Amino acid sequence: MNDESKVGMFVLAGLALLGTAIFLLGDYSFRIYYPVYAEFADVSGLPDKSVVKLSGVEIGRVKEIGIKGDKVIVRLSVSEGVKIYRDARFKVGSTSVIGSKYMQIDQGTPSAGVIGSGDTVRGDDALPLDRALSAAISDLQSLIKELRGDGSLPNNLSQTVANLRDLTANLNSLVANTRPDAEKFMGNLDSVSARLDRLLSQGEELLGSVNRGEGTVGALMKDEGMKKDVSDAVVNLRDATASVKDVLGRITGFKMYWHWKWKYDPVFEGSHNDVGLRVYPREGRYYHIGAANVINTKDQDRGGADYEKINTVDALLGWELGRSDLYVGALRGSAGAGARYKALSLGKSGGVEAYAEASEFSRNRVIKGRFFDKPRLDAGVDLRLNKNFSAGVAVTDIAEVSRVNYHTRILFEDEDISYLFGLISVGGTGVKGR
Repeated sequence: MNDESKVGMFVLAGLALLGTAIFLLGDYSFRIYYPVYAEFADVSGLPDKSVVKLSGVEIGRVKEIGIKGDKVIVRLSVSEGVKIYRDARFKVGSTSVIGSKYMQIDQGTPSAGVIGSGDTVRGDDALPLDRALSAAISDLQSLIKELRGDGSLPNNLSQTVANLRDLTANLNSLVANTRPDAEKFMGNLDSVSARLDRLLSQGEELLGSVNRGEGTVGALMKDEGMKKDVSDAVVNLRDATASVKDVLGRITGFKMYWHWKWKYDPVFEGSHNDVGLRVYPREGRYYHIGAANVINTKDQDRGGADYEKINTVDALLGWELGRSDLYVGALRGSAGAGARYKALSLGKSGGVEAYAEASEFSRNRVIKGRFFDKPRLDAGVDLRLNKNFSAGVAVTDIAEVSRVNYHTRILFEDEDISYLFGLISVGGTGVKGR
């Protein structure tokens, strides 16, 4: 082989390598693709040429990212033959908190139809994991700063607690004034109950003697009419004794708790309060009534819009079943239901509790310029330190304006008002019996 042939072969090999490099680096392919355009408000660092995944499977590449007006337009190249349904969700995904970004598509349903070549779809502008984590840390720092700020928040909390203390003091005074008569009444009830027990025992002995025909009374009771009257009298005494014991059980069985929940919304940059009274007429069942989202209606929004319905009413009927707590009724003035589950126990009264609530099932209205038509769904986690105090984090209105907020709960028993309600229940029983 002469020198000219060797040079020619070397040049051809170089050109082949150069062509291969250009093909690989230029992202060329023999496969056929069709374009789909996704419109976003923010693509959060999505790089050009990143992969496109449908339900976790790579189906194409991001070809171009550009600005059109106030929107970001992402041109996707999707492999021919791959069907994407029109209700699919397009969003920026991430392999980890600090990992690479890619275009994530959550497949929709066939009944919605198929996205065609050149169609434009609306992307999901939900925050990616890294930015959501950063925002949560920033919100937590803002909350700590506010707690340490000019002292207005601690002063407001102190004033609220002082008002509760005054209310409790007034109730204590009322109970103290009625306690002497109530204790005398209770003593009389105990005495009456004891006497009824003795009388009932004696009556049963007498009835036994009568049935056996013993003694003078037994002889008289051979008369069937007399025997029936005595038997009825003994039965009435037994019923009366059971009624008295039931009344005593109602007095001592009532449990009442004051409930206060403080919620802070970092987007709204404000807080709401829930205050209520929880009544346990017996173990495992309770009634809760109170005011929800209590704020001053003259206050102005300091940050983002506050979509909460303010100054509404909670009225719930609940059941405690082991680790679970189920409740239904009025949540923030609308029909709703919720469930709470103690996932982890910490000590005698502490633990980690998860809860979920659903309400406003037929919502169809505009609030501060935004239309709402989906039910309200809330979910959260509480860390209960003891039976009186807990703190946690929740995501509210998940289906519409999903927001993270932080909250604390205070729950304490008021034995004096429990005693007072027990006496009221006795009075109600007496009136009903007349």
